[in-house]
Amino acid sequence: MLGMEKTPPSLQVEPTRTKDFGPCPCCGDKSRTVWGYVHHGDSTEAVYYVQWTLGQVARHGAHIDLIIGLWGDGTGPEDRVGVSLEFRHTERGPEFMVIDASSRKEFSRDLAARLLSREEVIGTPLAQQAFDIVDAIWSQDGRISEITAHESS
Repeated sequence: MLGMEKTPPSLQVEPTRTKDFGPCPCCGDKSRTVWGYVHHGDSTEAVYYVQWTLGQVARHGAHIDLIIGLWGDGTGPEDRVGVSLEFRHTERGPEFMVIDASSRKEFSRDLAARLLSREEVIGTPLAQQAFDIVDAIWSQDGRISEITAHESS
């Protein structure tokens, strides 16, 4: 309709795989990584990985690693960047914080050519994009219920 702005499609999460590994060198418990895709309309916006130690979210928190950019035929690692966030419980409650992606050994240079530092993300449109992606994962991927259940702890 004339004068009406078209609302962009919301982000849709497509969970794919899960892998358990460990033991954690700190506590001896197993850790889990889940991953999948985040789509915006018909295009893929990001691949995500969420990692935490089972039964230790309050102690260790969790990590969310995002590979954001262009996907599909004719694209490659140079079209994407890595962004990492850490989920922690603080005195103010549960929080996400952008961290240096290069500190996360889980990133593959086969998927993202550049792993961004915290300073390269904070205060940019990419920061909002990353937090929007995390919001979609948080609300749509039921495999992370152990983490999201601690949100109100």
